[in-house]
Amino acid sequence: MGSVKLIKVCKSFGKKLVLDNVSFETSQNGAIGYLGPNGAGKTTTFKVLLGLLKPTSGTAYINGFDVRKDRKRALLNVGSIVESPEGQPGQNVREAIEMAGAYKGLNKQKVVAQIEKYESSLKLPDLSLRINELSKGLKQRVALMMALIAEPDVLILDEPTEGLDPAERIRFMQLINKIKKDRLIMISSHIIPEIKEVCDSIILINNGKIIDSGSTSELQRKYGSLEKMYMKMVG
Repeated sequence: MGSVKLIKVCKSFGKKLVLDNVSFETSQNGAIGYLGPNGAGKTTTFKVLLGLLKPTSGTAYINGFDVRKDRKRALLNVGSIVESPEGQPGQNVREAIEMAGAYKGLNKQKVVAQIEKYESSLKLPDLSLRINELSKGLKQRVALMMALIAEPDVLILDEPTEGLDPAERIRFMQLINKIKKDRLIMISSHIIPEIKEVCDSIILINNGKIIDSGSTSELQRKYGSLEKMYMKMVG
């Protein structure tokens, strides 16, 4: 079982405060929605969690490890999609997945086994196709395969359905519902129907501050609906 914890995390870019004392903690399998409008601080939060950005102050932990002090161990059992990683230019699908597996210490035999495990549910494209030849939806499937390659107990997905057509969105969310029972999945989004469909609990963020949090059902009862909650939050 994975865990994620932020303690009073602030992040500034020059004079602009993007994260303002962000604190939350979760240590249960299932999908956690990180819901807020564009510019709320969702991507910045995830980049701090993954050690891609250094917080101005505060501390981020994954699986009990301080991301800044021990990033390697903190991210050992973590998979992520942040800003649509697409592999190296000119790589084909197989090479991109093998590279992700090698980074996690998997041999080619294990990578092949993992591809076979997820190929059907992910509906992966032909492995010989080059990444730059794929549609946005197919790239996201490959990115998710890369994130799942080592069976992480924490999966961090930043706006994973952005740019996908409606059918691709549905397939992606169906897959998340299938795999969430075995791991902690954090999903940032501003799309309420997606959050309602897959997320067991929700953390609300706006203007860099945590506004509220709780189980999806609790928040719906509290506000009447997630739509009303969202509109109250953004004004």
